[in-house]
Amino acid sequence: MRQDFAAASLRLGSTTPRLPVLCLSVLLALMSQASPAQAVTRAIPGAPIQAPNTSNGQQAPVQPAGVARPGTIQPAGSSVAPPPIKPSGQPGSAAPKLMDPDENDTDAERIRKLEATALTNAKRGSAAERLAARTSWLLGLLLLHGEHAPVDRTQAQKWFERAKALNEPMGNAGLAWCEIDGCSGPPAPRNARPYLGPLKSANPGLSLFLDWSLQERMAPVHGAGGMGGAQAPHSSPEAQRMQLLQQAAQAGNASAINELGLGNVAASRYELAMQQFTTASKRSPAAASNAKLLSVRIEQAQQPDNSKSKNDRAEDWFAQARRYHRGDGVPSNYTEAIRFYQMAAAAGYQPARRMLELIYSRPAPGGSVNIAWMRQLASMDVTAEGAILSFSTQPTPLLFVRDQTPLYEFIPQEWRKDRSVGQR
Repeated sequence: MRQDFAAASLRLGSTTPRLPVLCLSVLLALMSQASPAQAVTRAIPGAPIQAPNTSNGQQAPVQPAGVARPGTIQPAGSSVAPPPIKPSGQPGSAAPKLMDPDENDTDAERIRKLEATALTNAKRGSAAERLAARTSWLLGLLLLHGEHAPVDRTQAQKWFERAKALNEPMGNAGLAWCEIDGCSGPPAPRNARPYLGPLKSANPGLSLFLDWSLQERMAPVHGAGGMGGAQAPHSSPEAQRMQLLQQAAQAGNASAINELGLGNVAASRYELAMQQFTTASKRSPAAASNAKLLSVRIEQAQQPDNSKSKNDRAEDWFAQARRYHRGDGVPSNYTEAIRFYQMAAAAGYQPARRMLELIYSRPAPGGSVNIAWMRQLASMDVTAEGAILSFSTQPTPLLFVRDQTPLYEFIPQEWRKDRSVGQR
């Protein structure tokens, strides 16, 4: 029986494909249990396997038996990619709402409440930490400007440092200004540069203005050049500083806009200056004050006065020269001062001639105007013979001003006490 089955298997193997292993095992088991009469197996020749054809007559590639072509694996869940997760506490996060001052609290109580919020030990990146960082920035501003507390520049710098440590980008502005103007030590404008890069993404206008400020602090002082008083052409560093100031103004920085207005007042471009003061007045008390003062000056200048004699006009020119010389109601401008002195002297006004003689009696090396000597002459009385070197009283007129610092505009309105307008 077993020999017949083996022979049949050989014959089947020559005409049929190889049976799977599992089927062969089952067949052997059944044969082992069958009787000799039941174990007769007939070999049936199988049909030949035809290779599949494609429509163009070429054979399609044969896939191995039992192997399925795997499909593309799709991720579980939604087929739409989720938006990227943004870490909390970064500069792009919405600024938290600061505490409003309580009308029933004293200034000391208001500061204590702010300090308690600023010193909160919150989870990193949480809303509470962002509030603590923003409150630290506010405390630095209040102590820097003397709002609700005496001016304490050293403590202001410490709060700016905490604000920066808690990822408040405006903390860089406070630390930069402390280096430019000096908070806990002498001014060191060059040390402010590392803070300007991180600040630029948060407030580009302020970053540009602080860059202009530090370059102005490091630039040498220039006065009127030559006997004629004509202003020397701008050097490359001066042009670069002016470009920075204009870019800061274009970015909306109120201090930069006010600064351009002051320059236009000195150049007698009153209409343009008025536009700039008005633009900045909503955020800069100094610009608002300048706009009011300039409107009075423009009104006075528009009033005709044809009754003045030549000597009267010479006195007016001399008075204008003294204003530019002293910074009396206008920014100090020695070039304009000398120009008006020369106009008055050409009209025969003797005090103007005496002042020009004094100015050019002590020139700086190279023949230019001696700036230190000009400052001394600003407080000398030259209107009478024999009293050339007597000191006159300091002028106390209304002046065009700057805000106490370029950071003042960032104090929330509800925390201001309108004490910040002043000359600097």
